[in-house]
Amino acid sequence: MKSQFSTNYNPEVTNCKLDSLVAAFTQVLPEALSEYVYQCLHQVAARAIGNAAVSPSAEEAERLSCPRCGGHAFKWKTHRSRSVSASLVTSLGTIRVPQMQVQCCQCGRKRYLVRELLELPSYARLTSLLEQKLALCGSLTSFRVGECMAALFGSPFPRSTIWHCVQKVGASMSFAISPDERGEAQADGTGIPVHGAGKRGKELKVLIQRNTPETAGKTRSRWRVAGLDVGAYNGSWEKLFEPSLNAIRSFKPFLLTIDGDDGIRDGLGDAKILVQRCLWHIPHQLKHCLWGDRVARTSELWQTIMGRAYQLVAIRSYLDDDEVSALLQDKQRRLIELVNLCESQGCAKSVSYLKNAEPDLFTALRNRLHGKATSQAERLMRTVNLRINYGKWSMAGALNAMKIRLAFYYNGFNPCQQNAGHAI
Repeated sequence: MKSQFSTNYNPEVTNCKLDSLVAAFTQVLPEALSEYVYQCLHQVAARAIGNAAVSPSAEEAERLSCPRCGGHAFKWKTHRSRSVSASLVTSLGTIRVPQMQVQCCQCGRKRYLVRELLELPSYARLTSLLEQKLALCGSLTSFRVGECMAALFGSPFPRSTIWHCVQKVGASMSFAISPDERGEAQADGTGIPVHGAGKRGKELKVLIQRNTPETAGKTRSRWRVAGLDVGAYNGSWEKLFEPSLNAIRSFKPFLLTIDGDDGIRDGLGDAKILVQRCLWHIPHQLKHCLWGDRVARTSELWQTIMGRAYQLVAIRSYLDDDEVSALLQDKQRRLIELVNLCESQGCAKSVSYLKNAEPDLFTALRNRLHGKATSQAERLMRTVNLRINYGKWSMAGALNAMKIRLAFYYNGFNPCQQNAGHAI
């Protein structure tokens, strides 16, 4: 469609500097945009109520119908008066569009057309795309910084608006295991600062799934977020796994890498999966066990135990079939030697930890899947902490912000690259 409009605003400038000219021009933009939106809406509305000529093929599709009586005959009540206007928020500023109102000629019912034609919900002031952009801003940086950055580029959105967008967009997001991706996942949790629950009183629980090469090429990530929830440290994994159980059961086999939290296994219920202990966590958590056994970090015993632990978990990513059996025997021998060493030195906590990890230590290697097991979920936690450590959160607020942030980094969510929508 074509539209012609003009504005009566004459900006004044004190000099001819580029910044001054740009600042003066930006003051004209909201008024110009308001007039442009009105002109486009008026054309569409005129066709919709039958006050403009349309082709016979398009007439039925474009004509409005009354929700009360089903009639197609309407008359204008108001369409130009600015005394009643719709206030809309855009990235160029707040605009006001005359609130077009029509009345059914048969039953007399009145209706406003502006938000209906713009495909906006009742009383909405922001489009869904703008809400997604502001929500992404609020998940990537603090709300105060997001407000400041938006104002620097001429979009004065208050931090309360950014916060509301984060809550709305985050609440609409959901994650689950996809049967179209690989049957390989990792689950882990990290403490987050929540109001009234201590320093790290609640746990953000994360489930990630490995992408196929095709998906990884599109999203630029080898992993995707497949589950996200906030709950207590002990248990409460059932809610996270519930949307994914049917997809998990469809894989033969399904490999899940965990750090040893028994609550993860319990949350899966009766789903048959292969559980692999994360090999990255073995020496990492063994350090804490040695600290509990009062082994000095600078001692020769600490260095010997940690050196053997790193040798135990060192495995190439992929091995030939004839190498797997020999490597499993070698790893089993190294594990026994490491346990015996800890027992002989009275390191009870370290012995208990290693024996607890033994059944699931080389599940992937034993099933000829792949040998190396590293914690990609632990890397994801760093992405979480870079945002979540700013102040205290509510449980819902933390969950919604992390949904958006992780979807941006891992699931290809980027409203800046989406189509701005079809023309009016």
